[in-house]
Amino acid sequence: MCTQRLLSRGLRTIALTSVLIVVSAPSGAHHSFAPLRTAAGEDVIEVYEGNIEIYKLLNPHTALILNLVNQDGAVEDWLVEMSSLSSLVREGWTDDSLHDGERITVAILRAQSPRRGRLRAILAHGDGSEPARLLVAYGIRGDTPVMRRLAERLPSCDGIVGSEGRSACFLVDERALHALEREFPGPMGWVMP
Repeated sequence: MCTQRLLSRGLRTIALTSVLIVVSAPSGAHHSFAPLRTAAGEDVIEVYEGNIEIYKLLNPHTALILNLVNQDGAVEDWLVEMSSLSSLVREGWTDDSLHDGERITVAILRAQSPRRGRLRAILAHGDGSEPARLLVAYGIRGDTPVMRRLAERLPSCDGIVGSEGRSACFLVDERALHALEREFPGPMGWVMP
């Protein structure tokens, strides 16, 4: 049984790597991310709950495969892109920053492609014995109102140092989470522009 699980995980990792190679293959110029936009031209950011299937530090972009619950209650697999391996490592991200199977709430900058996006923020709920961790990345950079609001209200996690101003990690207990939800309503309203 253990061998079968390792084989299955190995095949998923190979599949993820293959998808990333095909998706990021150059087409005469540097690849780009085509965000989904509203009729008013604003980026679409959506919030989902689910679990991490695979988290892997990779080049050209680190990726997450997430099992997210859609509005109909069905579970969908999503490919969520993050910054490059070198950028994330410089900021303190490791293979242990997130864990396969971890329960999460995630804010995703939607892509035009279905079930694909870029990570804006991920709330890793943990197992209940420790505070949740809010990892903010890719699209919230440096001295922005969102980063200031979070830094003023939440303690920082160990590990992710955000030296390039592209990501941060905050500890979020139940009391802090309820306070943020009252002050900034809406699904993960506290990480929205």
